Amino acid sequence: MDSAATTRGREGRRGSIVRGPRRVAAAAAAALAVLVALSACGSGSSSSGGGTRTGGTATLALPPGTTPDFIFPLVDGAHYSVANIEQFQRLMWRPLYLYGENGKPLVNEPASLAEAPMFSQGNTQVTITLKPYMWSDGQPVTSRDFTFLFNLLQANKANWAAYLPGDLPDNVKSVQVQGPTSFTLILDHAYSPAWFEGNQLSQLMPIPQHAWDKTSAGGAVGDYDTTAAGAKAVYDYLMSEAKQPATYATNPLWQVVDGPWKLSEYRTDGYAAFVPNKQYSGSAKPKLDKFVEQPFTTEQAELNVLRSGGIDYGYLPQPDVSQAGAIESQGYDFSPWVSWGINYMPFNFANPTVGPIFKQLYFRQAMQMLIDQNGFVSNLLKGYGWPTNGPVPIKPDNPYVSSYVKSQPYKYSQSGAESLLKAHGWTIHPDGVSECTGQCGAGVPTGAKLEFPLIYASGDTITSQEVQAWKSAASRVGIQFDLSEAPFNQVIADASPCTPGQTCSWQIVYWGGGWLYGVNPLPVGDQQFLCGAGANFGSYCDSTNDANIHGVQTEAGLDVMTRFEDYMAQQLPVLWMPYRPYQLSMIKKTLKGVVQSPILSLTPEDWSYSK
Repeated sequence: MDSAATTRGREGRRGSIVRGPRRVAAAAAAALAVLVALSACGSGSSSSGGGTRTGGTATLALPPGTTPDFIFPLVDGAHYSVANIEQFQRLMWRPLYLYGENGKPLVNEPASLAEAPMFSQGNTQVTITLKPYMWSDGQPVTSRDFTFLFNLLQANKANWAAYLPGDLPDNVKSVQVQGPTSFTLILDHAYSPAWFEGNQLSQLMPIPQHAWDKTSAGGAVGDYDTTAAGAKAVYDYLMSEAKQPATYATNPLWQVVDGPWKLSEYRTDGYAAFVPNKQYSGSAKPKLDKFVEQPFTTEQAELNVLRSGGIDYGYLPQPDVSQAGAIESQGYDFSPWVSWGINYMPFNFANPTVGPIFKQLYFRQAMQMLIDQNGFVSNLLKGYGWPTNGPVPIKPDNPYVSSYVKSQPYKYSQSGAESLLKAHGWTIHPDGVSECTGQCGAGVPTGAKLEFPLIYASGDTITSQEVQAWKSAASRVGIQFDLSEAPFNQVIADASPCTPGQTCSWQIVYWGGGWLYGVNPLPVGDQQFLCGAGANFGSYCDSTNDANIHGVQTEAGLDVMTRFEDYMAQQLPVLWMPYRPYQLSMIKKTLKGVVQSPILSLTPEDWSYSK
């Protein structure tokens, strides 16, 4: 980017991958080579062996701040989270393609609602055939349920958190229904089958038209969605019902599901209990009588219950990892949950005062060289973590990450950072505030100072330790951070992407949790780094990067991915920070069948207890 920025775009957040061998058109052959290679990716599961029994209740501990609070599958920006999508809604409503298979960022074929997509006409058309699924009220899942979803999406796309102009639903010119379970999407131009399947189709799930196509609680079901006005009215009604969480377990709307689980209890603190959907059509029927998501207000509260054996599937707070052996001796398996993501800290390029400083590549390089990622992993994360060097994760093992990204282009070097700043016009004041006394770059005035407010998410010890360590290292070259902390949701709100005419006062933020490539597993960065994307918090904008991203979306093979990630790793649109496991799981030895998906999806229908 440097000082030469372009403009605009927009979007939502997250990401996704692809799968094993499939029946796709010949044009997808290059993409399939990538999918086969993915069979060597990471893992993470509980112990197995011995006989199992049906029945019983399994309790999953929810970390603080990760409780589900929204049930309608067309999620808005305020509720776009792993807790709501991967670990709540998808237990009840299955997408066309569910990702997370055997500990790898691949499609879970048996748990997906549709057969493999068939691309044709030069990858400008894709035909989808639904498997013979039933809704929990006995009605079949049909193509009409898909067109219902799509009509609502088209009429209300601006409210959908995952919407990015040019992506779904804009890139579908029409939906042609061939029969009760088959339909073809006519696309606006050719797309990479791997990208379209992994990052577009995986976001779509049929929803029950025969039960939800209404505009009021007492109104009759109709075909309201077939007009734009009607689709807006239906959406408004469903959203209004979704904003009443106290009724989630009793509202008849939310009892019509096609997934393996039905919600039986829900509390506004995030407690959720599920029972098997007896009409579930998937191959893996629930074996448990009940599955419970149990919230905790603090990590210490969860740890106390874990020590007492009161949780089947819990976690160790990272600072307490030394207790793993003691808890294992109480009948648990220790299993770090490796997720498919990256971690970073955004700059606000749109800030009128310091934005011109952030736009200087040399300055971003110096800032990155003051972050001791390897030291953070060793000392703060106790070895349970790894560096982020670019937009593609280095773990779990995958064919997408390039050798350049693996090499960690900007290693920790205080002297290197100081040399860069001096060479570009800054007078260094160690333990003070350095200032611009020369030619520091376009838009940077003489007298500008390297002092910045940094807001970070409260409540996490590691996050606090990281920013304190970075502050100390930066101060040695005269970069001063004025630290403040706030709840995670407030930090995200404060760091919203700036719109024209808006005052953009924030400068640097760090929420600590990172970015999961979950709903869109191919790690292309469109949601975070395209000009104007909705989750492009820092308003980074670079025409070369946009072209590279669009190349990944339309071209097959790994070369385009390498070009994209190497450019991002070199350009530093954000500051890369260490990524850690989603959690350090402690799973009871008696609970079998648990596989920790890197997409963070849950499949408790696979779980059972040993005899």
